[in-house]
Amino acid sequence: MYTQTLYELSQEAERLLQLSRQQLQLLEKMPLSVPGDDVPQLALPWSQPNIAERHAMLNNELRKISRLEMVLAIVGTMKAGKSTTINAIVGTEVLPNRNRPMTALPALIRHMPGQKEPVLHFSHVAPIDCLIQKLQQRLRDCDIKHLTDVLEIDKDMRALMQRIENGVAFEKYYLGAQPIFHCLKSLNDLVRLAKALDVDFPFSAYAAIEHIPVIEVEFVHLAGLESYPGQLTLLDTPGPNEAGQPHLQKMLNQQLARASAVLAVLDYTQLKSISDEEVREAILAVGQSVPLYVLVNKFDQQDRNSDDADQVRALISGTLMKGCITPQQIFPVSSMWGYLANRARHELANNGKLPPPEQQRWVEDFAHAALGRRWRHADLADLEHIRHAADQLWEDSLFAKPIQALLHAAYANASLYALRSAAHKLLNYAQQAREYLDFRAHGLNVACEQLRQNIHQIEESLQLLQLNQAQVSGEIKHEIELALTSANYFLRQQQDAVNAQLAALFQDDSEPLSEIRTRCETLLQTAQNTISRDFTLRFAELESTLCRV
Repeated sequence: MYTQTLYELSQEAERLLQLSRQQLQLLEKMPLSVPGDDVPQLALPWSQPNIAERHAMLNNELRKISRLEMVLAIVGTMKAGKSTTINAIVGTEVLPNRNRPMTALPALIRHMPGQKEPVLHFSHVAPIDCLIQKLQQRLRDCDIKHLTDVLEIDKDMRALMQRIENGVAFEKYYLGAQPIFHCLKSLNDLVRLAKALDVDFPFSAYAAIEHIPVIEVEFVHLAGLESYPGQLTLLDTPGPNEAGQPHLQKMLNQQLARASAVLAVLDYTQLKSISDEEVREAILAVGQSVPLYVLVNKFDQQDRNSDDADQVRALISGTLMKGCITPQQIFPVSSMWGYLANRARHELANNGKLPPPEQQRWVEDFAHAALGRRWRHADLADLEHIRHAADQLWEDSLFAKPIQALLHAAYANASLYALRSAAHKLLNYAQQAREYLDFRAHGLNVACEQLRQNIHQIEESLQLLQLNQAQVSGEIKHEIELALTSANYFLRQQQDAVNAQLAALFQDDSEPLSEIRTRCETLLQTAQNTISRDFTLRFAELESTLCRV
């Protein structure tokens, strides 16, 4: 009955997600503004970039609900021990641990019952291959001395550069812990090298969760448990500003928003640091959309002057996380002790003894933590003592409680987490879409009524304009006619006066012809000047009159 109900609910969630995708495609075709409008659309909540993010969110939920997959996103700063914590949760070392940023790209770690040896799938490797080709050309042209000034070149980086120069591509499949370590370390070194050579790393190509690397392995703490519907997957997210890449903050926010639950790994010794504050802000941005949990790592460094477990829970719940998480969801632990203890117990159960410290360095770390600084190689031969020490170290790590409360519960209820995540995302999407469409509908209704009013006002204005135009045209015509009549009358007066003066000149026959010519020219010049001055005044008066009209 339970399985049937779960199946029906997942089918309904899948149908609603498909319907939401179809509606989003219709929304994508709706114009956001009038064609030709140059107003930028980037800030709009349903602009093209935001619609693309909603597409990715719906596709991600559809992928999870089809597999009933619960994705537990794990976020933390570089020095908080995130990789060690994931190894402790899984029960074996699946992620490399070194003193530099190791999660420039997110990765999935999926519980696969019966898969004793970890396997990494990296199907979307094409963008990395293109990057390697670009870096190959840059390495040929760059000054190595200058490169060493901006990049720490250790043996791993040197091996990667040699690999790039030889054109060796990344594989799509890696089997075993060491090949996986090598792949993940090379990927993160690739990010550092690309930045040093001023080549863009293709982060956008790995924004979709189905494109990132996937590690499949049986979680030791879940081995042998009853089989439940659904699947549990851990998501190793990049820390804020990891490897000096501030744009990873956006990728982190996207991955957290798409997870089914979020587990934050905080550093007990750096709870109020800026780096841990960035992690807390990223978690608070998710809000109440997903369940939140906190592991306070490095609690083994507590001394008599430090805060105890209850004080740490109160500090994080009340002050640092602003009440968005309860103290019951906060677990002070030592991830290193938990990993070492469980690794030792796993080796004793499977092989009957611990491997030599010279072959596997973690044995030395375990002996130092479980047996003390004065341990000897001979102590490792006392299996009963080692087994008891491992159990004690596991108890001291305080990891049993979060494993039981978080990992076992997540595994048993993975399908319910997947359904809850899909339902919550669908509810948020539907609410935001409704608000947006209501806003658009209201705007269109208002615009339609306003448009009718504007058309009516324009028609009235056109009629008034035509009436005024006819009136003004009549007044202008009248003024021009008056001006022309007055000008003609003035010209006739001047013409009569000039003719009379010319007639008087020619009455005296004794006057020399040259004198008559001179007086005629003077007379005509005077008349011309008089007419010019008069017409200038008349046209100025006419222009002034027409302007008043």
